[in-house]
Amino acid sequence: MRRIFEKIIRHIPPYIRLLIRLHLFSIFLFFLFRLVFYWYNRSADTADVPWFDTFMAFRMGVEFDSAVLCWIAFLPVLIFSFAYFLRDRFVLIYKAGFVIYLILLFIYCFVYTADIPYYRQFGSHLNRSALLWNESPAFVAGLVFGSFSYWGFLLVFLSLGIFAFIMLRHFFLTFSRSLPENRPHGIVWTLGYFLLLAGIVTLGARGRSSERSGLHEGLSIVSAHPYTNVVAINPNFTFWKSLFYNKRREYKVPENINDDIAYTRSYLGVPGSFAVSIDRRVQSDSVPRRLNVVVVVMESMSIYKMGYYQGKRLTPNLEKLAKESVFFDHFFSSGIHTYNGLFSTTSGYPGILDEKSLKSYVKAPFDGIGMLLKKQGYETWFYTTHDPHFDNMNGFFTQNGFDHFISQYEFNFTQAESSLGVPDHLLLDKMLETINTRDTTKPFLSVLMTASDHGPWKIPKDIPFKPNSGDEQDNCTLYADWSIGRFMEAAKKESWYANTLFIFVGDHGLAKGHTYEMPISYNHVACIMHRPGILQPDTISSPCYQPDITPTVMGILRIPYTNTTFGVDVMKEKHRFVMFSADDKIGCVNDQGYYYYKTLSNGQRYLRRYESLDPVNYIETRKELADSMDKDVQAVFETARYFIHQKNYLYE
Repeated sequence: MRRIFEKIIRHIPPYIRLLIRLHLFSIFLFFLFRLVFYWYNRSADTADVPWFDTFMAFRMGVEFDSAVLCWIAFLPVLIFSFAYFLRDRFVLIYKAGFVIYLILLFIYCFVYTADIPYYRQFGSHLNRSALLWNESPAFVAGLVFGSFSYWGFLLVFLSLGIFAFIMLRHFFLTFSRSLPENRPHGIVWTLGYFLLLAGIVTLGARGRSSERSGLHEGLSIVSAHPYTNVVAINPNFTFWKSLFYNKRREYKVPENINDDIAYTRSYLGVPGSFAVSIDRRVQSDSVPRRLNVVVVVMESMSIYKMGYYQGKRLTPNLEKLAKESVFFDHFFSSGIHTYNGLFSTTSGYPGILDEKSLKSYVKAPFDGIGMLLKKQGYETWFYTTHDPHFDNMNGFFTQNGFDHFISQYEFNFTQAESSLGVPDHLLLDKMLETINTRDTTKPFLSVLMTASDHGPWKIPKDIPFKPNSGDEQDNCTLYADWSIGRFMEAAKKESWYANTLFIFVGDHGLAKGHTYEMPISYNHVACIMHRPGILQPDTISSPCYQPDITPTVMGILRIPYTNTTFGVDVMKEKHRFVMFSADDKIGCVNDQGYYYYKTLSNGQRYLRRYESLDPVNYIETRKELADSMDKDVQAVFETARYFIHQKNYLYE
């Protein structure tokens, strides 16, 4: 039996044996990357996952790895087969095929390397959304290489890359030395081997033999634990598929847009007969309050950091402030990027998937908080710590009613901790400094975007506060919270404090893989409104979201205006549900504690009881509710997209 097996092996052309070796070793290489991914991104409850589920995730991972490796094998197979057809007289042709395989494999390894910290930051595998900042490469490079937790993975890439190069080169040299002893088969056999090999690679690239469906993300679901399912997928599968296969969504006006608008009018409580508009006039029977307004948009301030969803309690100052203010404990960000949060908080519109709102929605201004208060005679300010042109912040906010834009050029460069600019406490100090030199005859609006609670994880050393966590990311959250507490203590000493409404809201949350496939912790953010004497301490638990900021502020100020936003005054009204997105996913939570979400790339749907992180997917047992939530959220999203593309979208 052994002799027969050896005879069969010898009969297989050497180039096919080489390709098999390359393929098997590459699968082993990806296995090592998967181990690093699993270890680095695991959560506290990963230990509770049955070992068999983890084993199945790694086993399924081999299928994904094999499929993506077949993608890069097409050209080498063609070149090797051509060289074999020429009777091995051109070793350089084999070498060209080998070099191509090597280059493509290293590119795939780099994608795998980049995916490890990317998943930790965004809660999803690498996809084309990672290229949204391609016009600001220097700034993004600063974010990536400013912290060891990011650039340290280059060491992983280099280490495994060197190991792979040594092994693969050994395989090729062994193969090339055997060529003189090789006796090529005839033309018929050569063609037969090529067709067989091409068929195997094609089937392998498709991933499955089923006629109806090839390999897809849904096949990774091997466990009730979301993170375990994530481990199975090779990031090259999601990245290249989203880049070339899932084309960018071109906007087309839906045929039933009037139905969507009618539903949205009902959702927002717009009175009167149907009109292609959500505008509603808001009156006030009381004398307007000319309060100053300070909105601090806090980087990555997920409610998870306040102890929700089994998170660490890293925000003692915010928790203290919440007890003295109106605290919204079911408040959600519109998206998972800073530009989503800034756009929705100031415009009153929801974020639309992966559209870069600050750059694309500049055909006309929104009647958001900046424009509304500027018309009321407010002096308006926007503050950021870094490049004013990143994400077109300067252009967008200048167009949308902000008279003054404070950025990195107004700070001392030597005090910058990274490409994100100066740390939070200096940003907040700058706000105090500039406001104290303003025209005191006018009330003011100040919107600040903090940055320290974002990688690269660095905090200043020349401050009295010394965070005591062993985790650098947690230390940055502790520092960001300390900066807020320090700022409020300083503000209380200012003459304008007693006449100021303070709002603290997360731009987005934090991706924690154990909080579902579309992490609820990434959109569930902290929101606090503080004004002693006017706002009594309270907790509002009905669903709210960032578009509610503008109408709620206008309600507190008692200013009559036309509300053109997708928000309501949550001090007086309640939503049945609120919606949000995460690049290629949409989600919504309702007032009954249900969380519905869907992945647009593959149509996977989920319905959860999210407050206790219930792992059960109720998509079948509560199908009617899920279908209703899906229809409702789609109607509001389509209405928002329609108005944006009709009025504000600059076609590029």
